Amino acid sequence: MRDQHQGKKPRIPIAGQHVWHWFKKMDVTREGTGYGINPLQPTQIEAWTRQRGIKLTPWQLDAIEALDVLRLQLFFEKSSGDKDTEVVISDRPLSPALFDAIFPK
Repeated sequence: MRDQHQGKKPRIPIAGQHVWHWFKKMDVTREGTGYGINPLQPTQIEAWTRQRGIKLTPWQLDAIEALDVLRLQLFFEKSSGDKDTEVVISDRPLSPALFDAIFPK
């Protein structure tokens, strides 16, 4: 997943390609907030598999949960890097005259 996040094609073993495909399908249905994405909840995974008639084996569920942890780490690493840049609203210093012009009495 890190390779894909860096713009490279991911190297998925043949035996796990179906799990990767399932995870990508689940990933686009995940819920989020204004602060980012939420982890896939067990109820979401269970509903997704039930709707498709898929019975996950323990290793498949473990793989999906591990992919989800990595997905969250990559998302928040990228998000935290954006906060290092300072947002410049104005180059002008706020003088009393400018303050009064913006917020008249």
